[in-house]
Amino acid sequence: MSDQFGPKRPLGVTIVAVLAIVSGVFDIIGGIVLLATQSDASATERFGGAGLLVAVAVSSIVLGAIMLLVAYGLFRGNAVARFAATILQVISLAGSVSSGIAAPATLSTEILSALLALAILFLLWSGEASRFFRGLAPGEPTD
Repeated sequence: MSDQFGPKRPLGVTIVAVLAIVSGVFDIIGGIVLLATQSDASATERFGGAGLLVAVAVSSIVLGAIMLLVAYGLFRGNAVARFAATILQVISLAGSVSSGIAAPATLSTEILSALLALAILFLLWSGEASRFFRGLAPGEPTD
C-alpha cells in the first residue's frame, strides 16, 4: 500500500541510483583532471593532441552530469531515467565484452564490469522495481 509520498522505493533501485551518483561524480572528476593535464605534453600526446584530450574531458564531464540526472530520476521513480540507465548499462556490457575479447589482459576486470552491469539491469527490471516505476504499491499487481 502506498503512503502519502507514493510507493516505497525498493532497495535495488536505491543501490542503482547510488551507483549512478558515484559513476557520475567519478566521470566529472576524471574530466576535470584531464582538463588540468592539457598543458602536460606527454598527456596531450597520449590522447593524440590537445583537441582530442579536451573533447574526451568535456565528454566525460557531460556524461557525468547525465548520470547525476539519471540518478535523480531513479530516486524519484522516473521511467525515462530507468530507460536511460538501461541503455547505459547495455552499452557498458557490450563495451566490456568487446574489450575483454580485444585485450585479454583486461579480461578479469571486464568480467567484473559485465557482471556489475548485469546486476544493475536485474535490479532495474525486477518485479519490485517495475511496480515502483509504475507507481504501484509493493503488493499491487503489475497487470
